[in-house]
Amino acid sequence: MFLNADPTSKLTKTYIMYHPLTGKCAQVNKNNQLELGSCENQKRWTYDDSQILLSDSKKCLTASGEGHPVSVTDACHSKNSSWETASISRLHLATIDEDGKQLCLHKDSNSSVIVTSKCICIHDNSLCLDDPQSQWFQLVATNV
Repeated sequence: MFLNADPTSKLTKTYIMYHPLTGKCAQVNKNNQLELGSCENQKRWTYDDSQILLSDSKKCLTASGEGHPVSVTDACHSKNSSWETASISRLHLATIDEDGKQLCLHKDSNSSVIVTSKCICIHDNSLCLDDPQSQWFQLVATNV
């Protein structure tokens, strides 16, 4: 994994977006889309309980609709750039689309791209038989 905390560090706390199922971290590709990649040189993020911002920039995580890649854009005042943890496990990061539907970050099954899709098993419901792990993302605090 990666070193994420140093009690003697003077650096500001930021976050690494980690996908437990794959053991990979969120990166920004050349199209400004979010994808999974190595945790060696992972992107750093800040989170203010509403927006997930690319550290040291004015760009934020923005959803483009169900099934579409998540992008890093300057449209940080749009409804699609507001994110919250949406499950008891705190492993689902969700936004609300134009239709009021809750969409979660989701690892695309055919690529390393991260898209949004209808949230899976976010309520403590033992009847949910779907596997939500493709939607599990952790914001891991780091100061190194």
